Amino acid sequence: MRNGMSLRAGWGVVLAATFVASIGGCATSSWTQWGGPDRNFIVPSAQVADSWPEEGPHKIWSRPLGAGYSGILARGGKLYTMYKDGEQDVIVALNARNGDTVWEYRYNTQAYEGQDTRFGTGPSSTPLIVGNRIITASYDSQIHCLNVNTGELIWKMDMINELAGSKLYFGYANSPIAYKDTVILPVGGEKHAVIAVDPQDGDIVWASEPGEISYAAPVLIDVDGQDQLVYFAPEHVMGMDPTDGRKLWSHPCANRYKNNCSQALWGPDNMLFAATQLEGGARVIRLTREGDETKVEEVWANDDVKIFHWNAILKEGHVYSSIGGTTTTLAAVEFATGEIKWRERGYHKAQVVAAGDKFIFVDEEGKLVLARMTPESLEVLSEVELLEKVAWTVPTLVESTLYVRDKKSIMALDVG
Repeated sequence: MRNGMSLRAGWGVVLAATFVASIGGCATSSWTQWGGPDRNFIVPSAQVADSWPEEGPHKIWSRPLGAGYSGILARGGKLYTMYKDGEQDVIVALNARNGDTVWEYRYNTQAYEGQDTRFGTGPSSTPLIVGNRIITASYDSQIHCLNVNTGELIWKMDMINELAGSKLYFGYANSPIAYKDTVILPVGGEKHAVIAVDPQDGDIVWASEPGEISYAAPVLIDVDGQDQLVYFAPEHVMGMDPTDGRKLWSHPCANRYKNNCSQALWGPDNMLFAATQLEGGARVIRLTREGDETKVEEVWANDDVKIFHWNAILKEGHVYSSIGGTTTTLAAVEFATGEIKWRERGYHKAQVVAAGDKFIFVDEEGKLVLARMTPESLEVLSEVELLEKVAWTVPTLVESTLYVRDKKSIMALDVG
């Protein structure tokens, strides 16, 4: 179990041999965090066919799974995800070959007064695997660390009741991120915006100043040789030193509902893409270090590039994503200028992964699509009605196998 909540000047055993790399470096035959090997939903070495049969790619297996939006992790012949069963969250490990349950861990959850449960109570966060541990987060801000091989509880933490964390309107949705020998968790509230914990025992390594958080997963970037953690507050995109939690910079990124959801994208020339819902849309900012300070310059903003609770991919100078509000269109946006190069109707709120020169995406209606997307056009190679509405989970791609889920089932598909 976790040995207390005290701040510590140092930390314990370094997990360098087995730890998930903080900026790239994950094995491409695994998917151990939100966004895949490099946290950007791009798998360059994946083997994807040029087209699928009319009925879709071969279904290796399918099985029932409860509600929830957590992504699917894959490592060492096992899959890991979370789902809801009544009032309980279930953390589950599956046999990747046939979908059989390897282990489950259950715990009770709740919704706090004032939280919106119209879309369920999660789980919405995607777990993180570090060494022999899997770390998960629930709708009500409970953190659990389990032995990834057995499902045995190692430590747990309640960020609301122990750390006065934020009770987010749609529940906690942030996905943990690894940095060196720590795991970083946005908390929010009157005590700390963000904390870093030792995955060995859950002890807090550092805790930042107070501040609020939003729903988007944090990401690590390198600004002129300095590692920085980027995360969203309700009205700002923020930069922080991941070694000690010191605030480095912030830039406005707001909408009337204060619900930033889409992960920021780091690109060439020290430029960062940050998008919100409704008014404001997306913007690109340039970060420049001057001594110990990071300067922020807004390069462009485009109110038409609105992104909410779906992902976006930055590839070869363009952002590919659904854009819009109540109704969305799939689009290509030039990263350097914000110019929308094309839009295509019919694929609402798409969750996208990229492999080589192809993209695979699932839209909200459950359509599975294989396509090529370039700055000039969208070329649909194959399309099949596969999942039930609402499909809000980003697919997981490992080599030539795609893992997808909706609110009732999970399946493995041969897309090679």
